[in-house]
Amino acid sequence: MLKGLIFVGILAAFATSDNVVFKDCGSKMGAISTVNVTPCPNEPCLLKKGSNISVEVTFSTKEEVTKASTGVYAVLLGQKLPFPNFPYPDGCKDSGLSCPLKSGGTFKYNSTLHVDSDYPTVKVVVWWQLTDQNGDMVYCFEVPAQITK
Repeated sequence: MLKGLIFVGILAAFATSDNVVFKDCGSKMGAISTVNVTPCPNEPCLLKKGSNISVEVTFSTKEEVTKASTGVYAVLLGQKLPFPNFPYPDGCKDSGLSCPLKSGGTFKYNSTLHVDSDYPTVKVVVWWQLTDQNGDMVYCFEVPAQITK
């Protein structure tokens, strides 16, 4: 009986997991372990207009990062367009990170993306990047998404 309950608990944990399959798009100064997007139980991630999407990235660094900048883009028809009004461009503030990030450390970056109700209903690839003090890519990932009503 106890084994059955443990098995059901493990299945439930996997069923509610929002870890997504991502494509690394140029991580240089770091390496991504996991990307978690909530809510995103299936891919492409459905980004409902007027809602907030939470993103958590677990990553390690290859060199010390003293300053970090965040960029969030929608790739549409081969064009990389910034999500307007992203309120957290400083990767060292309001993200769970406290710079400097030591070389070889493992960190969790957390942020939120508001899906504006004015965005078009369209399939996109979300491109999320963190760059260091030299403009080098600490990490970069792409996740398929669809903006929905």
